[in-house]
Parts: sequence; C-alpha cells; structure tokens
Amino acid sequence: MAAEPATRGGGAPGAAAPSELRVVAGALFDAERRVLIAQRPAGKHMAGRWELPGGKLEPGETAIEGLRRELAEELGVELRDARPLIRLRHDYADRRVCLDVWRVTRFDGEPRGLDGQALAWVAPDELPGHDILEADLPIVTALRLPNLACVATGVTGLEAAVHEAREPRTLLWRALLALATQESARQAVHTARAAGHRVLVVGDEVAAVTVAAATGADGVALEWSGEALAADPRGAFLVGVVCQSPRAALAAARAGAQFLVLVPPEGPPAGAELGALCEAAGVPLLAGRYAGPGCLAEVRACGAHGCVVGAPPAGDAQVS
Repeated sequence: MAAEPATRGGGAPGAAAPSELRVVAGALFDAERRVLIAQRPAGKHMAGRWELPGGKLEPGETAIEGLRRELAEELGVELRDARPLIRLRHDYADRRVCLDVWRVTRFDGEPRGLDGQALAWVAPDELPGHDILEADLPIVTALRLPNLACVATGVTGLEAAVHEAREPRTLLWRALLALATQESARQAVHTARAAGHRVLVVGDEVAAVTVAAATGADGVALEWSGEALAADPRGAFLVGVVCQSPRAALAAARAGAQFLVLVPPEGPPAGAELGALCEAAGVPLLAGRYAGPGCLAEVRACGAHGCVVGAPPAGDAQVS
C-alpha cells in the first residue's frame, strides 16, 4: 500500500514542492472486531511486512472511488460504506505521499488475497506485535484509540467514568504518583481496560510513566515542555502529548508523539484550519474543550480523530 516514510510532515521550509502521490487504504473488520492486514508478497519492496489493504489512486479518482476499486482488485470484496479514519502525509526525496485511510463499516464478500498476498485478521491491540510498515503505525494508533475521550481524576473518577460511559472511550486519567502503589488503582485500570476503554495517564513524564507501568495503563498523555520523547516505536505502550496550541502540537508530532490532545485556552481551531493541522501532524489528534458527544461528527469531518468531552485534561485537578 505505502512505502516507508523518510520524514513526517511538510518537508524543509523553502524546498521545492515534490510531486504528490495519492494513496488510499481501508480498515476492514470482521464480526470479532478484528482488522484485516495484508502481507506484502515476495518480489515487492519490503516483502514480508504487513500493511492495510489499498493502493495508489488513479488520475481523477476520488478517495472513496479508489478505495472501492482497490478492495475489489486486491480482496474481491465490494465496498458498501466507509468513513474517514485518518489522513497522513509523508515526504520522500522525490515525492510526497498523501495517505487517505478509511474505516470500512460495510462490505460484501469474503476477503481473499488476489495479488498472492497473505491475509490475517488481528485484534487492534495485537497489531504492534506484527511487522507493520512504519507508514502505517499512526493508523494502528488510530485503530486502538476510541474517538470520544474524557478526563478522569483519581481512582473514584476513573471508576465513575467507566460506569457512565455507554461505549469505549479514551480515558485521560489524572493520577498522582502515590497511586502507583495502590491495589485499588490497578483494579480500576484493569476494569476499565476489560470494558474496552483505553487508559492514558496524564502528567509529567516521570510520574505518568511510573503510574502507567505500575497500574497496567495503555500509555501516557504527557504535559510536555519540549524535551525529547522516548516512545515505543511499535506503539504497544502509547505516548502522546497534551498541547495548548497548534504550534506545540506540530512540534510534539515531530518529536515522536504517537497521538495529540489539543486543548488551547481559546478552543481548538475548526474547519479547514483543523483539517490542515491534523494532516500536517500525521498522528491521531483529539480536539478538546467540547461540551458533549455531539461534537464528534463535527471534528471528524475536519480530519480530527475525535474529541475530548467535558473538562480539559490540563490543569491542577486534585486527586481523590
């Protein structure tokens, strides 16, 4: 589907614009909520590695038209419905690749490897254990993070968030370092994850990583000050950044953040501005400071992965 990226983002300032290659990919799911990945066959560049099915768009083709054609040609299935998942942009020495990824919600037929490629149905949380192309790693993160996020404070707050949620959420958990030693905290995280939620500890790097590792959380959402980020390259332990401006969000993405939580004091950008930011960042972005779940369609239409509802994750909340 896509070659390995040389860099993420828009390239060096003032550099000549490279030619642009438009690529589309689809995330198909089975009845067990496993996603389909394809192995690049022998004789192709990076043979043996895994990717989402898809390929290059033809001249004049829209993304959905190209996705429908690629799925028919590669897998023998007919696309019925899909919605945008994430848009990425990668620069090479001679070209720019714009990758448009869709979550396929309905299709007809049984997928088959019509190009000689092996296929596998894999639970999203197991994708980091496969040799996925680097260009597809932000897609893996997007597949693992629920689109709606909310803030939980302390053990009681985490338990309440799990009780109140009607569907899996990304739980941005503000937890003091002392909770790393408490069995109640470990149990609350286990219960949340068993219910399908993702628990990400919010805080500075040392405290957040310590609490996450001790309690079994899925990762961290760091209150970041520009220091180097040490992230698991395969994405099993998620490392994101809480940002208060689009400029900080782009800097965090360049530093290796696997996802972004954007909570500017005046509110996140909207429309085309938000879309351009999401594409330039190249990682899933959760836009914050929204009142309720109704915001989800609005921000997704702009290219964001999802939104944070209720109180923002930054601040001086006290832990119960």
